[in-house]
Amino acid sequence: MSMATISEIIRCHQEFAAAQNTVDLLPRKVDLALQTCRAALVTLEYRLADIDYPVKSLILDPDQGQADRMAQLEAHTRRTIPAVLKQLWDVIGGISFIDLDDYTHVDFWDGLEITGAKEFCDGVCVENCSPKLLEYIMDDFDAHQEDDAESEFIFTFAPDGYHKDDISGGPPYGLNAGEWLPLVCNFEWTGYRRPESVNSMSTDFMGYLRTAILECGGFPGLLGHPKFEPIRMRLVEGLPAF
Repeated sequence: MSMATISEIIRCHQEFAAAQNTVDLLPRKVDLALQTCRAALVTLEYRLADIDYPVKSLILDPDQGQADRMAQLEAHTRRTIPAVLKQLWDVIGGISFIDLDDYTHVDFWDGLEITGAKEFCDGVCVENCSPKLLEYIMDDFDAHQEDDAESEFIFTFAPDGYHKDDISGGPPYGLNAGEWLPLVCNFEWTGYRRPESVNSMSTDFMGYLRTAILECGGFPGLLGHPKFEPIRMRLVEGLPAF
């Protein structure tokens, strides 16, 4: 498989944008893309193991009982979870390039003298549909109803870049209520340079995963650091575009 070049990533972005009004096409494209994404993650696990990266599994298995939890969450919030997030929970489970228990990834990058432009690596993370996430989103929704019921409710899927590296920071990353191309909220590209495959200010969820994994090697906060560059090139080489 050839490397997912910048132009291939952009082509995928464009194909998804073009399919957004085709009701039956987008679900199929997303399903295929998530399966390809999963394959890319398996390859990346081997490559990260080669450099002794402490996070051994990037894939969080689908949580048992998650179908019931999704139904519970939608009943509680009276809102539909973005379809693309439900699909990711089914096809992959969850994704995490970081260690949210002991933050061993922070020591790893420190040891290589690689620091994020904003002091964090912003490793890709999409929580799986666990009881813990369910409880968090339901509590978040209740607080939202009390404080700011007029504004749009955001479905949280990961801590923000600071919290990922055990630094106090901002609100978590989340998705607005779109079906297949919801926008990622509270997120911005924070590397030393902007990814070349990103052309607009806002990024939809699949576009975020595509650029963050295929161009940034899973660590958008480190993009452009001279010592990260040779590692990134090894990580992304030959990954299948999704």
